[in-house]
Amino acid sequence: MMKKTITLLFATFLALGMSAQFSVGLDYMMLSGTMVKDAEEKPVTYTNDDGVIDSTKDNSPVLNFGYTHNLSEKLDMVGSIGFGMGFGIVPMKLGVSYAMTSKIDLNAGMGLYMITDKSFVPNGSKEGVLVENKEGNKNLPGMNCGVAYNMNAIGIGVGYEIISTSEWKDLSSITIGLSYTFGGEKSEKEEVKK
Repeated sequence: MMKKTITLLFATFLALGMSAQFSVGLDYMMLSGTMVKDAEEKPVTYTNDDGVIDSTKDNSPVLNFGYTHNLSEKLDMVGSIGFGMGFGIVPMKLGVSYAMTSKIDLNAGMGLYMITDKSFVPNGSKEGVLVENKEGNKNLPGMNCGVAYNMNAIGIGVGYEIISTSEWKDLSSITIGLSYTFGGEKSEKEEVKK
């Protein structure tokens, strides 16, 4: 029984991998919200490890690794994981991509955003009152949408993302991205979309 289960799982992953496309990309997130600026639009400050007062970065280049699986002629399932190199963030996203034309895709999805930036402390204050988060949660839910223009294996995209921790500490981002896609059945899929 165990051998059959392992064989079935292996065959499923092999089939998904053969029809999948993989991508690597670089996004530039322009962040805004109360995680990086306060109510007076001033940068949030924090004390770093050296005891120096520093301010939170309001942008972050993000290196992404993506997976795309074709669901139908015009609909794809898209997953990605990234690593932020400015404001510390690790976005893990899952969504769908709809092919408006052979070159233009509309994207929408949701994700889990791990905030690794030292400036973000889950406990905070609202109007001078301490608001406690007992778990100290830095893994936050979010949503994203955007549009991408594809030129063969190279894609250029623009998107909007919103991450919410509570009613008083939000983060949003306008994202510009460049990606390179490889593997799978891209050429056949492009023919279908035309």
